[in-house]
Amino acid sequence: MSEQEVKKGKVWKRVGLFDTYEAALSKKNEIISEFSEDMLVKIKRYGQNYTRFQVKCWHPDFVQSTNKKKKKKKENKKK
Repeated sequence: MSEQEVKKGKVWKRVGLFDTYEAALSKKNEIISEFSEDMLVKIKRYGQNYTRFQVKCWHPDFVQSTNKKKKKKKENKKK
């Protein structure tokens, strides 16, 4: 049986919550102009009945390394 690696998606950081799309868009444009081009910014609907908007961002520097060593179990074979 082969082991399958679980690939996690990007972990986005919430920057703010807004009542109108226009307010969220102005925050998005502010973030894009302030940071480098590697920064990804998106606007998502949020809240009950999806009436609010949240701005989320992701940058490669946000990624935490997950270099964990896997322990292999040793099987005792009896003869």
